[in-house]
Amino acid sequence: MRDFARSVALLLAGIVLACSGSGSTAAPNPNTVLRDAGQALGRLHTVAADVKFGSGIVVAGLTLSSATTKVEVPGQSDTVIKVKQGDFLVDVRVVTTGGHTYLRLPFSQFTEVSADEAANVPDLSRLFDPKSGLPAALPAGKDARYLGTEQVAGVDADKVSTTYTADQVGQLLGGAVKPAGDVQATIWVGRSDHYVRKVNLNGPLLEAGKNVQVEVDLHDFNQPVTIATPSPAA
Repeated sequence: MRDFARSVALLLAGIVLACSGSGSTAAPNPNTVLRDAGQALGRLHTVAADVKFGSGIVVAGLTLSSATTKVEVPGQSDTVIKVKQGDFLVDVRVVTTGGHTYLRLPFSQFTEVSADEAANVPDLSRLFDPKSGLPAALPAGKDARYLGTEQVAGVDADKVSTTYTADQVGQLLGGAVKPAGDVQATIWVGRSDHYVRKVNLNGPLLEAGKNVQVEVDLHDFNQPVTIATPSPAA
């Protein structure tokens, strides 16, 4: 269970650092970009994300490939992580809803985990809490730099780089996992709505001396989401 929590936390580490914003004809102040992004994120009700893990990311003997998640604030999330077992990809799924956490490992049915076990699985929905989640943490990045504008999925976006400390990331993950050092983030933010569209992360997310890369795409902002309580046969 704790090893699985590390894989979920790695997914969260992508989402934890996937947010920023701004919008003017002159080069924006990157710290303003981060501040505006936090404010926009704090107003979200739902969001979805796709995550791609770089090569060689192994947790509990499983090689992480990709993940998808959808979140409804407050308190609900549904995450599927694809992992490699031999030549095959299999799914690990975690659902949080109604104050309960449900886990489905490969080739198994859903089971509700205990409160103690659930404490080791970060709740994605809580990452969007305006006071204690990403909206408050985003402007705390250090050495922020403005890198220009690019299009992401057809949207004009500001591109910013910044760095978050291990303590900052670990706090957002609820203490389940703490990176071994600073995490570098390159963030693309919609110029008109300040929503984060894409983020690339690089740093020792799992262990010292081993940098890993994670790419996150955020989409479907404030779109209808249904997260049902899993049944044991699901």
